[in-house]
Amino acid sequence: MHAKSFADTYLYNRYPNYEKQMVQFIMTAERLDLDDPAFENILIDFRRRQTSSALLSVLKSKNVILCMAGKPLSQQFKTLTCKDIKYEKNPNAIPKTFIDVTDIFSKGESGNYECSHTDVLIARVIAAMTNTIYYRDPKRILYNGSAESVGATAYAKLFCHVLEYIHKISTIPGLKERATYMCAMFYLVNMISLDESRASIFARKISGISEREEEIINMLAGKECYENIKFFVEALETTLKVGNLTVDMVVEKWMYLYGITTVFALELYPSFAQMLTDAYVGAYINNQKTIEKVCGREMVDFTKIILNVGGSAV
Repeated sequence: MHAKSFADTYLYNRYPNYEKQMVQFIMTAERLDLDDPAFENILIDFRRRQTSSALLSVLKSKNVILCMAGKPLSQQFKTLTCKDIKYEKNPNAIPKTFIDVTDIFSKGESGNYECSHTDVLIARVIAAMTNTIYYRDPKRILYNGSAESVGATAYAKLFCHVLEYIHKISTIPGLKERATYMCAMFYLVNMISLDESRASIFARKISGISEREEEIINMLAGKECYENIKFFVEALETTLKVGNLTVDMVVEKWMYLYGITTVFALELYPSFAQMLTDAYVGAYINNQKTIEKVCGREMVDFTKIILNVGGSAV
């Protein structure tokens, strides 16, 4: 399967400044050497508080680069995996994961570095671990045990909560179930590239709809409905018959409910995974209380899968 990047998403391509920001950061940011004794206190605290013994290995991996910059990355990109355009000329080289620590690292008067929020660093390293596995061996993390079902259930609950906020879908019999089916299908087909026939089995089970209801939904939604977030929202509007529903409306309410760091969780698996693992860590990076309220059980189960896969992969 093809591991998707930000460049493969509809929302990222709407704003060309994202690309410029990333390039500038990678080219100009200071790259930190954690073997420097000045980072010893940070590493000691990290080792003491990490949620998995694998995380220290991720933090010190040669493929994970901690950076500080005069102009930090936007909150959505604090953990970023891409080609190292500054030093790597081979187009087939293994991508690097960059962690922006500008907002949490500082140098004290003694010359030693300090971390103001170790939990935030832990959350970003978990995201780096997820990214590393996803971009090297995506099947290992996407199709591990109950990963497909747990992820699809969480995504459907989170998206339906947005629809409920906009259009009160629970007030019309059967509407929430149809929305749940479509949201689960979008996650399974678009975000983790599961075969549609297998995805429909998961989606029907998660939503509780019948095969006949599924046929009606598919007929109304059209074949391209899971191709990108724009087509998906248009298909939701047509199929659910809820009135005006646009991508901008969904994005606005999603960020309002879950936090600005979560916007790409609508379309990209690593961002969605980070949304749940950030909430699990509990560092208030996003609106974790709302996320926990909407899909608390799935959030915990999903993160445990990530940590278990990461522990055996690192």
